[in-house]
Amino acid sequence: MVVTFLQHASFLVECGEVVLLFDYFDGEVTLPENKDLIVFASHRHGDHYNKRIFDLPARAFVLSDDIPAEDIPHGIVVHRMGSHQRIEVEGLVARTLQSTDEGVAFLLEVEGKVIYFAGDLNNWFWEEEGEAYTSWMEREYHKELDRLPSAIDVAFVPVDPRLGKRYGLGARDLLERVSVSYLVPMHMWGEFAVGAALKEAVSSYDVEVLTAQRNGQRWRIA
Repeated sequence: MVVTFLQHASFLVECGEVVLLFDYFDGEVTLPENKDLIVFASHRHGDHYNKRIFDLPARAFVLSDDIPAEDIPHGIVVHRMGSHQRIEVEGLVARTLQSTDEGVAFLLEVEGKVIYFAGDLNNWFWEEEGEAYTSWMEREYHKELDRLPSAIDVAFVPVDPRLGKRYGLGARDLLERVSVSYLVPMHMWGEFAVGAALKEAVSSYDVEVLTAQRNGQRWRIA
């Protein structure tokens, strides 16, 4: 499996038979030849979705159902998903969780691997929102984490510098509950040092943190 960090929360994951593109919104994408492309969009925010995805030569599109139906060209194969749904598409199984912001998170079973792509599902800690909001957010986030399996091969999770010292709260909550082989920080707004800080902060967990230092960085993993 080859994971390419495109930018922000956009990733290309090349498996043995298929290629998965997550939350593409801008920039160049180099696609491997002779493999089917499946495009995922977790929600409609402009840093996660652009209707230009429909120009890509995808075999199928798996979209959060908050993405406008009028964006979808006629004749395109699209699977629209709300929270807590399950579908099978092009040889993989896709399940969804409910985001604590917009749209869904994706949990995929593909070629014997389990991939979790959080989108904007996170324990968002906004100081100005107050204690009641913070408690609600934590409770809702943990409810969704409880829907995850006990082990995940690759997890893409928000590590957002706007949260200040709580930048890695959601990632740590995940690692407390689930065994993760590879954790990939995203949603860093170009502040790559945040990913490096998380790697050091979770060093006591049995997880390999893949920290991008630039757009376009690639990792080959098991």
